[in-house]
Amino acid sequence: MKKLFRLIKLTSWLLAMMCLFSGNVLAGTGNEEAQAIVPANYDPIAAMLDSLVSMNYIQRLNFSSAGNQQNNNFQPYEVPTYADDIYKKRIQKIQTPIPLAFNSQVREYIDMYALKKRALTERVMGLANLYFPLYEQILDQQGLPLEFKYLSIVESALNPTAVSRAGATGLWQFMLTTGKLYNLKINSFIDERRDPVKATYAACEYFKNMYDIYHDWLLVIAAYNCGAGNVNKAIARSGGKTTFWEISPYLPRETRGYVPAFIAVTYLMNYPLEHNLTAVPPVISYFEADTVMVDQKVSLREIADATGLPVELLSYLNPVYKKGIIPDGDESYILRLPSNKINTYLANLESIFKPSEPDMETMTTQDDGSPVDPVLYAGKVVKKYHTVKRGEHLASIANRYSCSTQDLKRWNKLRTTRLHSGQKLLVFVTGKQKNETRASVKNSLPLNTTLNKTTGSISPVKKADSSLIADKASGHSDSVITEENKNNCDPKTAGNGTEPATVKFVYHIVQPGDTLWNIAKRYEGVTVEELKAINQLHSNDLVPGTRLKVMIGG
Repeated sequence: MKKLFRLIKLTSWLLAMMCLFSGNVLAGTGNEEAQAIVPANYDPIAAMLDSLVSMNYIQRLNFSSAGNQQNNNFQPYEVPTYADDIYKKRIQKIQTPIPLAFNSQVREYIDMYALKKRALTERVMGLANLYFPLYEQILDQQGLPLEFKYLSIVESALNPTAVSRAGATGLWQFMLTTGKLYNLKINSFIDERRDPVKATYAACEYFKNMYDIYHDWLLVIAAYNCGAGNVNKAIARSGGKTTFWEISPYLPRETRGYVPAFIAVTYLMNYPLEHNLTAVPPVISYFEADTVMVDQKVSLREIADATGLPVELLSYLNPVYKKGIIPDGDESYILRLPSNKINTYLANLESIFKPSEPDMETMTTQDDGSPVDPVLYAGKVVKKYHTVKRGEHLASIANRYSCSTQDLKRWNKLRTTRLHSGQKLLVFVTGKQKNETRASVKNSLPLNTTLNKTTGSISPVKKADSSLIADKASGHSDSVITEENKNNCDPKTAGNGTEPATVKFVYHIVQPGDTLWNIAKRYEGVTVEELKAINQLHSNDLVPGTRLKVMIGG
């Protein structure tokens, strides 16, 4: 008997958890339990509009209502209203596969957007310039009605950092569990519920899943708000009705207003002139922004300092980074920038991602235990082992040795980023040398030898047609050797006392993390194609320690 009682109790608990999962965890903006504790007059849709008040940075500073007034028959201060039959006729004219209707609930939300909160609605209309082209592209690709773009206005008022009382976040207001269910990454640094692209794809996937169940777009919208479980309950309680308006009395209170709000927004976005609504342009539109990939840890503030952009603008364009930091990891991350600042960013990559100098006091032995000669190895790549100390991680070790975490993982064949104290890591570093060391070596040079001021190495004196000299142009004295080649002089001037033409070459020693692109950027007028041609390279792959010939004069 006791076993039977325990079995019944366990079954009841499992059924309760299933209802909780299907009815609440999949909710788009909240859930039934969360709604039960909020005030009776609380309207989450109006609250999302109010969240734009703190987003002062979205408005252009030089915006003038009078100068941007749309072409209509109203004065700027006029707020027109219409009879119900006019609203009904206009809504019927909207061409969409979603069945739109007009009633008193829809009228209430039209009044909220067009009358009570029209200033915030104008901000939303401006933000649509940033997000709607992206939404339309993805919705069309996924075979969904383009009018679903208006649902994001109801959900978040196009505020990517909006958070509901229930904890739903982002433009499409995903709950944490739902976001992870649809493969959105959420951790201490990243929240892809705020990512316009990934969150929109996740929302589309949800729409398609719900349509496969209900075959009714309004029920899909209702399920997006309260979850399929609550829609199923409402269908059952209504006696098997299958339209939104028939099951509406049995849905959670918030969802009963959710679909009317969607219809109201769809109407106003199709008839803004008739309501004298003027979009407030955002600081940047969709077509004025572009993306680059970042594979190293960096803060938005460092990027802002290097590019001259306000950090608020970078945060506005990159809301996915919760702490304003692009983390280091096994993948590259997207950085969104104004299109006219892309070149500025690329030109300042070295200052943005400038690595710290390695601690040369730890460079005392090679991998075989023999001591490292600071003169012999200056300017050359040295292989050594680093012993992991407590609290160290790949990012900090990579920063110490001027390489990337990907380099460390590749050199040591690591599959994870986890380290343990005492672990030995293979690293490749470039030797450095103090000026006083060079001076002492130079003073004791044997005859017929010369000190290369760039690398610190000692070489026999060469013939007059090719001599090693110190490089004065690049400023990268730890990785270049400069050569003046006079073999290419003009034959017409040879032997007549005229100075021969000089072609100047720099031999760049490839450092860990170097690419052809960032090497070319260091030398004025040098291109990747030139580097590959001069050095007879057939691919972009580089090996640390390789000497690349760079022509910097002629």
